[in-house]
Amino acid sequence: MTEKSVVIPDVHVPFHSRHAVRRLLEYLEQVQPDRVIFLGDVMDFHALSVHRQNPKWQDSLDRELKAGRNFLANIRAASGSARIQYIQGNHEDRWNRYVAGRVPALRLIGIKWHSALEVEKQEIEVVDASKKEVWVQTGRGQRVRIFHGHEIKGSTKFPGGHAFNIAQKLGCNTHIGHTHRLGLLAGVCGNKEVFGVEGGYLGDHNRSAFDFMGPGRPPWTHSWALYDSSNTDSPYPKLIRP
Repeated sequence: MTEKSVVIPDVHVPFHSRHAVRRLLEYLEQVQPDRVIFLGDVMDFHALSVHRQNPKWQDSLDRELKAGRNFLANIRAASGSARIQYIQGNHEDRWNRYVAGRVPALRLIGIKWHSALEVEKQEIEVVDASKKEVWVQTGRGQRVRIFHGHEIKGSTKFPGGHAFNIAQKLGCNTHIGHTHRLGLLAGVCGNKEVFGVEGGYLGDHNRSAFDFMGPGRPPWTHSWALYDSSNTDSPYPKLIRP
């Protein structure tokens, strides 16, 4: 059985690129994938950030959640009956850390980020990739393990480098978000070839939530990926630029 999987990197709703998200929805409607996987940081949760906050958004968690629910509903509508998985990123973990540090009793009554986003209503499966492995079938009979990217520490100056370092460490193909960079590196690990993909992002770093970075913006890249298990030529994903 063949499978088409669309892998979507960090969106940072409500500070997403409207153009990139519009093109993504058009793409999903056209391709009608079997599976959609969010790499995490779908939400920014700026109101819960320990970084310097923009005053306009520091008390606007309700606005962020409303934007997130609308975004997920649009993804479901564009994806039809596809299986949708949502990997928890470090920005979703902002909610967990905030609750654990300030209002731990809320955990006892089920106040969780994914319930606030109503993911069950959209039939979306939430996954903590540090506890449960997520795999996607690629071309040439291979498969790739999917993370957010913060689960295993490290960094390099080359796009794709962090993902490739993880691939070498684990001895398998990997695909991550987190770095907001777009790159694919491949090489030999032991007696086999592995690759690592950093999948870009779909945020808009000119929005106010990114002001904490100061003047100038890094060279982050808008993109998402398609894996087609029927591809007999290559195990690599097709990287789509909006």
